[in-house]
Amino acid sequence: MDRKIAPEYFQAEELKLITPEKIALNNWVDLYWIKDVKDDSIKLDIEWRAGSKYQDKPLVATFVNKMLMAGSEDLRAKDIAEEIDYYGGYVQTELDKDHGGVTLFGLAENMTSIFDVFEKAFNELSFPDNEFNKEVSIALDKFKVDSKKVKVLCRRKFNEALFGESSNYGKVATEEDFSKIHAADLRDFFKTYYQKAPVIFLTGNISDDFIERLRNWANRFNVRSNDSTVQEFVQEKGRVQVPYQDALQSAIRIGRLMFDKNHPDYFKFQLLNTVLGGYFGSRLMANIREDKGYTYGIGSGMSVLEDGGFFFVTTEVGTDVKENAMNEVYNEFDRLRNQPIPADELMRVKNYMLGEFLRQTDGPISMMETFKNIYYNKLKPTYYNDFIEAIHDASAAELQDLANKYLNKEEMLEVVAG
Repeated sequence: MDRKIAPEYFQAEELKLITPEKIALNNWVDLYWIKDVKDDSIKLDIEWRAGSKYQDKPLVATFVNKMLMAGSEDLRAKDIAEEIDYYGGYVQTELDKDHGGVTLFGLAENMTSIFDVFEKAFNELSFPDNEFNKEVSIALDKFKVDSKKVKVLCRRKFNEALFGESSNYGKVATEEDFSKIHAADLRDFFKTYYQKAPVIFLTGNISDDFIERLRNWANRFNVRSNDSTVQEFVQEKGRVQVPYQDALQSAIRIGRLMFDKNHPDYFKFQLLNTVLGGYFGSRLMANIREDKGYTYGIGSGMSVLEDGGFFFVTTEVGTDVKENAMNEVYNEFDRLRNQPIPADELMRVKNYMLGEFLRQTDGPISMMETFKNIYYNKLKPTYYNDFIEAIHDASAAELQDLANKYLNKEEMLEVVAG
């Protein structure tokens, strides 16, 4: 073996994804099931349209989701957790701006017992005052600590200025909001949104008896879950300064509203973003971290929500170099706008992205996550292979055109905290 010769590599041409089996349970509850799993592990995701954008008062959706396993006056949260642990299970709640849900993990032989514990807790959930007050106290303490961090203040203000402070995506909780919510608010939200039909994603090799168990549970839902009305956003442009006295560091976010994953520019803009700041070898890292030494880390990304998407650059730097750092970000924008990406750099980034595709689809649980992306974003079944084809076909000239179209300073929102 000659270790001076690099091994051959091959670029991914397509992804062979596992498509889940769709089973219509009762009362508009759909189950998507990947059963081709070689071990006994089971992952069960149950998700509702119950994200924070649906709440009438700040924090309500957060606490409802946190307390899905909080029990009732007669069924303590501690007892629920201990019984699930006894069966070797684990429960995790998840919330974003669009969806709220719960995930159950366990082994196939114990999954029915784990689900029985979950079902009882879910059916009897009453948001008892003692558990509610405990959760609020813990969350308030964390909120106060986080509110002293410039990166948190910057992120909050960025969301508010990007989407509009009155929009459901842009509303930001305050310390005073913790005293304005009550257990009754949580019960109302739970009744309105968690009693509608969820969608269920099941990964694991389990018996048909468990599927019938889910079918029977679906009988409790008698309301179809409908799509929400798409929001309209008004983005601020230019500088927004978040004051922070005696700050040693400044948190910076630069970005703009963009498009969703169905947009024709989405695939190739993701490639452009990766060149700019989407991986460790990106231009922003090479310039602002390695060359200038202004920060330990800087990156850019594209985030897509149900009602829209946005592009952002984020970093933290010393307060004395924040202007220099921001100037260098715009210098990198200008390089992409004015100069085509060299062929070797473009090939390197393409290889990185194609390798990431393979890593992200390694195993049935990852396969289910790729399907959920297609499901929630209403994408074509060929989405991932279309993405790979677009990466292969993208030219430096096309990326330069995208940079001139989207990386314009006058369209950007800048938020600086500290």
